Amino acid sequence: MGALLGLGVLAALLGTGGAISCYNCTSSDGYNCTTNEATCSATVNSCITIARDEKQGDEDKERTVYEKKCNSDDRLCNQFYGLTAGTYRLRWNSTCCRADRCNVPEITLLPSSGLPNGLQCRSCFARGSDVCVPSEVVNCTGLQTRCIQFAATAATGFEDLRVAFVGCATRSLCELGAVALFASQRPAVVKTNVCSRAGVAMGGLPLLCLGGLLFWALRS
Repeated sequence: MGALLGLGVLAALLGTGGAISCYNCTSSDGYNCTTNEATCSATVNSCITIARDEKQGDEDKERTVYEKKCNSDDRLCNQFYGLTAGTYRLRWNSTCCRADRCNVPEITLLPSSGLPNGLQCRSCFARGSDVCVPSEVVNCTGLQTRCIQFAATAATGFEDLRVAFVGCATRSLCELGAVALFASQRPAVVKTNVCSRAGVAMGGLPLLCLGGLLFWALRS
C-alpha cells in the first residue's frame, strides 16, 4: 500500500514539474520557422505567436515580423496594440496557448486604418532616451482613442532600452500593454505611464498632453 502511494506521489510530481516547450523563432518571411523549439523556464505558462509591424519615418512599405516564443506575461496574450507617436507607428497582434509546441497556427495582423477618427494628441517619440518633448499634434486613426504618455529608463550600459513617447494609442496599449511591450527587459524601469481620452480635433490640446508638457518642463 505504501509503495503504491509513493508511486502515485511521484507520478503527480512528474506530471506538474515539467516545463513546457514552445516553438521559438523570428521571421520576416511568413511563418517559416516552426522547426526551432525552446524549453521554457519555470516562470513561463504559455506559448505565444506574434505578428507586428513597426514603421519609423516616412516608410510606406509594410514590414511585418512574426515571432513564436515562450511567454511569461499574460498581458501580451490575445491582444491588439496600436500606437502613433511622432514618426513611429506600431501594430501588434498576438495569440497564446498553454501546451507543448502549441504555437503553430498563423495569425493575421489587423489591417491598418489610415482614416482619422476625429481625435488628436500631442506627439513625439525617442528611442535611447527617456525624455521626449512633444512638438506636434497627430491625428488619431482607427481604434486609437487614447493619448498616452510613456517613458522608461534603464541602468548604465542598457541605454538602448530607454524609450519615451507621447501620442495616440489603443485602449489595450494603455491598460498595461505599454509596460509589457516597451519595458519588459529587467534593467528597464518605467518612469511615466499615463493615459487619457484623446481630445476632439478642434485645434485645442488634450489636457493630458498639456500636463505632459508641464511634467517635462519641471524635470528639466
